[in-house]
Amino acid sequence: MAKNKNKFFILTGEPGVGKTTLTKKLSSAMANNGIKTTGFYTQEIRNPTFREGFDVVTFDGTRARLARDFCLLNTPVKHRVGRYGVLVDEFESIALPALKKPVSSEAHLLVIDEIGKMEFFSEPFKNAIKTIFAPSSDYTVLATIPIKNGHKLLETIRNHSQARVFTVTKVNRNTIHNEILKEMNKVYNIIVCKSY
Repeated sequence: MAKNKNKFFILTGEPGVGKTTLTKKLSSAMANNGIKTTGFYTQEIRNPTFREGFDVVTFDGTRARLARDFCLLNTPVKHRVGRYGVLVDEFESIALPALKKPVSSEAHLLVIDEIGKMEFFSEPFKNAIKTIFAPSSDYTVLATIPIKNGHKLLETIRNHSQARVFTVTKVNRNTIHNEILKEMNKVYNIIVCKSY
């Protein structure tokens, strides 16, 4: 890979603006150009009348529950965010292995959607994030973070000297991917065509 200052590509924006959709689009574009893509994304779980919660899904299709509406849970949970109970053990069983870098030397992109309040109930996850974003890290990362959160670790990521932060809005969410791909191309020294 070519030397490049930015190797952490951070998407932020209001909830529901389309960060996960954009993350999946960018990940697909990189994978289609020979970049090994690992990590996970977060998926809303809805029924016809309301949102039941969220799952964490890896790029090989493995999934587990991240959170569920508190009223739908049959067992007590230690952590809550709003009306959702956070299922830390289930999250860790999928997310932590997905954060490990492949042994092979091929070009690699780690995707983390997202790094936020629910995920931070896991101490092992927080420790892994600290390692991934350490100054000596050899990871290239595409991640999403909340637009508003004063957590020290999130602010460290947001202000990292090797991070490029992109704010996703309803106005730019269908076009900003080309700007991000252009920046990511510099890391891998490849040309990724426009993503549609």
